[in-house]
Amino acid sequence: MSDVASKLKVSELDFDTIKTNLKNFLSDQNELSDYNFDGSAMSVLLDLLAYNTHYNAFYLNMIVNEMFLDTASIRNSVVSRAKHLGYTPLSVRGARAYVDLTITPADTPATIVVEKDTQFSSTINGISYIFATANSTTVNVNSNGVYTTANVELSQGIPLTHRYTANTQDPDQKFVLPNANTDTSTLTVRIQTSATSSNLYAYALANDTTTVNSTANTYWLEESEDGKYEVVFGDGVVGRKPITGNIVLLSSLVADSTETNGAKTFSAVSDIGGYSNVAISTRTVASGGSDRDSISKIKFNAPRNYQAQNRAVTINDYIRILQRDYPAAESVIAWGGETSDPPVYGKVYIAIKPASGLTLSTATKNYIKDTVLGKRNVVSITPEIQNPDYMYVTVDSTVKYDSTKTTKSAETIKSTISNTIYQYGVDNLENFSNEFRYSPMVKKIDETESSIESSLTTVKLKRSFTPTLNVALSYTLNYSNELFQIAGAASISSTQFSHRDDSDVLRTTCSLQDSNGVMQVYRTVGASRVTVANNVGSVTYGSGKVALTTFAPVVISDGSANVAITVTLASSDVTPIRDQILLISNSDITIAMVDTAGTGTDTSVSSTSASGSTTGGSAGSGGAGSSY
Repeated sequence: MSDVASKLKVSELDFDTIKTNLKNFLSDQNELSDYNFDGSAMSVLLDLLAYNTHYNAFYLNMIVNEMFLDTASIRNSVVSRAKHLGYTPLSVRGARAYVDLTITPADTPATIVVEKDTQFSSTINGISYIFATANSTTVNVNSNGVYTTANVELSQGIPLTHRYTANTQDPDQKFVLPNANTDTSTLTVRIQTSATSSNLYAYALANDTTTVNSTANTYWLEESEDGKYEVVFGDGVVGRKPITGNIVLLSSLVADSTETNGAKTFSAVSDIGGYSNVAISTRTVASGGSDRDSISKIKFNAPRNYQAQNRAVTINDYIRILQRDYPAAESVIAWGGETSDPPVYGKVYIAIKPASGLTLSTATKNYIKDTVLGKRNVVSITPEIQNPDYMYVTVDSTVKYDSTKTTKSAETIKSTISNTIYQYGVDNLENFSNEFRYSPMVKKIDETESSIESSLTTVKLKRSFTPTLNVALSYTLNYSNELFQIAGAASISSTQFSHRDDSDVLRTTCSLQDSNGVMQVYRTVGASRVTVANNVGSVTYGSGKVALTTFAPVVISDGSANVAITVTLASSDVTPIRDQILLISNSDITIAMVDTAGTGTDTSVSSTSASGSTTGGSAGSGGAGSSY
């Protein structure tokens, strides 16, 4: 027997191969050369050895996986790896709202103080939630003898304070926030000198360890086991160290994450500043509530946070810091002012799509600029927070189906197709840089119902703006995609409005049209279009720009404040640039059903698209978006 033959193979890890290797190893031994390993009790012992080896191999493999951020699957392991990169997972965030308070007291106090954590309630879907004032506010009487204060910030959550007595002799003592739904953005840390002392010292979260000395009242925040957070104090060299007998007070809100987004009606839980006659006016509905960081989000953010090194220098730094410190942002994009048109030097522009709603309030933008970015921004660069630039993809589809192949009605199939198109927008659009692709959407339409034989679909692009009525002003709408140039006046349509003609006569039910690159206002007389204003702007087909220069509508016909302009594109695919986001709204979906087993005529009632035009069974003329 050779030495090679007697060696045990250890590279295989599955049970059957391990058992075979053990059996081959034993059969190669002279003492067991004629032993029957398959037909004896030795087979049971080999099973036991193989199982033990297999378990150990699997266990060691899992341990190795948990040692690396990319392969770890247990939250505690992922959090531990992220800690090495200086990243603390974000906690649950409660929604925030802004209200105006008007207090009518029976007496005439000089001021009224609305204390921090004064509680309000709001009911959503039959459930009552608690909101608390984020700060203390002093209300002064105005010249009319009324006590009012504006922009009072309400943070959703129940205020709780946890009290610990420091014991430096206990090496295992931890200062833990015991509720997993703690909103750490509302955390305040204070230390009372002793149980008999009234001296309280506020501690601040340490964001930059290089600036922390031995006497700095700072703390660090870490996620510990079970998703709870632990407050860590200094060691006397980096940060002040608590001494035995100090009372540690941890105050925060326990929030309900996304459940309270959209809350808009609030009532006082008890007296405010000692007075019960309080009127509450909502200035900004509640938004910004979010869940804690998931495992996948920690894996994504931790290495990018390490790259940013807690400073905002590059464009990506701004994006990563906002993704980390403002979790209510669903999507963020940034660009330097030097790339704007026209260039603006010394500024960085940031567009944020909130997780709830479409735009941020002015108060939220100021909070992001002053609080989130204020300490990390380069002094010479000014950040500007912008709302996303929304563009709407309109979809007009004529669908042929065979009614003999389905038990569903035309209206049911039509509703299902509309939901398919809308869901395509939800799944594939609604974020910066997400492109609209025509073919995948048409494929989903055709696959919606087995009775569908084919579809003819046209897509266009719509933008809205709010004009100043009765004043001739300029407005520029960038569609950022090449427009389809059609001879005549068929490439652009709009909602209807009233407008004065060149003789100053008010004309109703007017619309915009494109006449070979010149924007005109027209109205319909019978089957003909009559020009009301001959030149109110221009169209640049290559860059997709519509510029209105002397546009002065008098009244918007549908009673809204906005004018929508819909354009035909040169391509059925749509690519947004920079701060643009594509959306598909239910009101921009038009479906016509044609039953090929019946008369072959349109079985549905024509519907009116948001652009103001009425469509029937045809998908429209012209444009690269019309094809079977």
